[in-house]
Amino acid sequence: MKVAVIGDMNMVMGFALTGVKKARIAETPEEAEEALKQFIDDAEVGIIILLDLLAEEIRSFVTNIQERKTVYPIIIEMPGKDGPIRREDPMDKLIRKAVGIDIKSGGI
Repeated sequence: MKVAVIGDMNMVMGFALTGVKKARIAETPEEAEEALKQFIDDAEVGIIILLDLLAEEIRSFVTNIQERKTVYPIIIEMPGKDGPIRREDPMDKLIRKAVGIDIKSGGI
């Protein structure tokens, strides 16, 4: 099983230095989606590391892939040099939709 990386120049070069050979620099959502399609079709790839900013730009495509019932490839969204992006927690969204209010845990 091989690792593939899709991201900006910094991310791809960083992983290339660690020995990852399957990598694509994507500067647009279209390039990211095309690279993701390529790596999903590659039987050797078991893990795809995707820059979180790109993942957010092609969220519906990523979600469709993750909802398939296959085990591989696993898509891991990783923050870039500017840190993680802020987005709503999917569990909070589901709870708010089911219950109709925000529920905040006070801890144990």
